[in-house]
Amino acid sequence: MKYILSVSLLLSVFFSYGQNYPFATEFVNGKVILKDLSELDGQIKWFPTQNDKLHFRSDEKAKPEKYTPNDITSFSAENLKFVPLYNFKAYADNYALVGTPTKITETFGEVVSEGKFNIYFTSIRGYNPIARTLEDYPNFVFQDANDADKKLYAYPYRIRMKEKKYEKAKEDLYILFKDHPEIVDKIKAFKKENDFLEIIKMIEDINK
Repeated sequence: MKYILSVSLLLSVFFSYGQNYPFATEFVNGKVILKDLSELDGQIKWFPTQNDKLHFRSDEKAKPEKYTPNDITSFSAENLKFVPLYNFKAYADNYALVGTPTKITETFGEVVSEGKFNIYFTSIRGYNPIARTLEDYPNFVFQDANDADKKLYAYPYRIRMKEKKYEKAKEDLYILFKDHPEIVDKIKAFKKENDFLEIIKMIEDINK
């Protein structure tokens, strides 16, 4: 299944590293699906980082409840759907600085496409010691839907770092897409100044 998420919306979200999510700074109408599949309709607020909990309230007068990825199956707002992601290596501050991925125990990821390969987008918050400020590090996260272990493979998106670190990050993707040589060749040829969304489009085409 391919979710309705236009390229223009993707770009607007990615360039701002999540700041354009409607619920990043204020409550908006949304839905939460709990683990028992019961649905909560109301208002949600969540800043897109691995450290923030989802805030939900039934209306403006209600006290917000907080949910972690372990508490829910998904949440959605304005045609955007998010699901829990667990136990994967992401490319963030440590990778940009010294080449060491960050282990993410749990976070929420935006559903970009689902099918043979699931594609998610997530933003990892870390500290930039050069700028001396917190920074958001975007990652695409991929999954073979038929993998019994549900392993997740991340790849950095527009993170400021040297080309050789992008090359190193490709290795897991070669394994994931080994049965699709056209995608592997495209990934091998990819440079950080290129448009990674072209690769996303190729994977989405497989999902149709």
